[in-house]
Amino acid sequence: MPTPRGSLVGHAVADWARATPRRAALAETGGRIRTYAELSYRANRLAQGLLARGLDPGDRVAVWLGNRIEYIETYLACARAGLVVVPVNIRFTAEEARFVLEDSGARALVHEGTVGGRVTELDLELTPALDVDTPGFEEFVAAGAEVPPVEPHPDDLLVIGYTSGTTGFPKGAELTHRSVTHLGLTNALACRYSLGSVQVFGLSLSFTATVPAHVLPHLAVGGTTVLLPHWETAHAVAEIAARGADFVILPGPAIGEFTALAEKDPSRVASLRSVLHSASKAPPEQLERLVEVIGPRLVEGWGMTENSGGLLTATTERDYRESVPGIFASVGRAVPGTYVTVVDEAGEPLPHDGSSVGQLVATSGSVARGYWNRPEATEATFGGGTYRTGDLGTIDERGYVSIMDRRSDLIVSGGMNVYPSEIERVLAGLDGVVECVVVGAPHERWGQTPVAFVVAPGRTGAELLEQCRRSLASYKLPSRVVLCEALPRNASGKIVRGALTL
Repeated sequence: MPTPRGSLVGHAVADWARATPRRAALAETGGRIRTYAELSYRANRLAQGLLARGLDPGDRVAVWLGNRIEYIETYLACARAGLVVVPVNIRFTAEEARFVLEDSGARALVHEGTVGGRVTELDLELTPALDVDTPGFEEFVAAGAEVPPVEPHPDDLLVIGYTSGTTGFPKGAELTHRSVTHLGLTNALACRYSLGSVQVFGLSLSFTATVPAHVLPHLAVGGTTVLLPHWETAHAVAEIAARGADFVILPGPAIGEFTALAEKDPSRVASLRSVLHSASKAPPEQLERLVEVIGPRLVEGWGMTENSGGLLTATTERDYRESVPGIFASVGRAVPGTYVTVVDEAGEPLPHDGSSVGQLVATSGSVARGYWNRPEATEATFGGGTYRTGDLGTIDERGYVSIMDRRSDLIVSGGMNVYPSEIERVLAGLDGVVECVVVGAPHERWGQTPVAFVVAPGRTGAELLEQCRRSLASYKLPSRVVLCEALPRNASGKIVRGALTL
């Protein structure tokens, strides 16, 4: 049975390549661009090249790249060839990357020169292993056939997106062509994209959420994504002004600086239709001040990798125009095509009264189909057709959702998810460490920062921190190591995190 047009990732790029071939689909601030015609052409050739090297539909291709055009080209090539994208965080150590590649069973790797040393450390059998900063990559693309590959099915796997887990090892959320396509529609509505929307993009493409949640939807509306190498507020504002951008994602740590720049010269952000903040909780007073300056263009939302990287809830312009009570402490209401409710520990529904706290549960066409090779975790999280988020919150009688905690132990530092168990696993493996626990401490700029409490007679905090640096990305490193004689425990022997003095 033929697949309906537009149901698969990549159709939109081909359609816009015919309709507006010279329009920029992607741009880098250094000057490089890819028009829709170029992007579609190169994605086809790269897809055919990967298949010609012996990869079969369903095989996994790890992508270890920063914010550059080749990331999206590779993503679209895999989508068209039926291959599965495995994003690798650009800041990962070789050890962290090894787990992702081995767990996913990746057969190929596309990487950039900056991680070449870490790739060598991996010493894995990956064919092909393509370095986009060498002439060989362009030769590989040029050698591929121009014709599009045979289309995959909407329910085929598109992405395995690794999200840190409470077991200390990441879990791979399985995102399908269908779930990512559904997300594109809901995110475009919730974030208020217009046809031809221009976004200035400063988050990392290597975060699982970013490409399906914002780059692919912008391609679907014939838009342009302007890639910053990394977020720098003044640079982002300058690009917004220069390009007349419609949309930007605002990292939590940058809210104050962005607000100040917008207040100083409102004309520089006048073109923006919406400003999204969602990756980490922000003080309500910061968000209120932002809306005072930019008006009701803020979109405050709640989402996660398991929802194909996109939003489950979001605020609207009307929420701010009508000054909905408590709106700056809320993440809005469920986005189109999504239902969110709150349940107690037994899974029984709780009233939507704004005060009953329980686990937030969602139903959405964007939700992952499960966790890669984790049947028990899949059943626990996705069984019964609903997604049990693990986040605690309330829902009021109007449907507004407020998040109390992003999972019980999760630390959200500058929008990055940091699970204590990952850090604890590394610390526990160091010589002299008897026991340890990691908790989140308030941080003025990053929201939270990890602090490690360690029992390690004869060791210093500086020594332990230096050893951690070999195994943990910089954003996961504890900002402080507190040496203790013992850790507080309850009657059942469990560590009482709340008793630790920060």
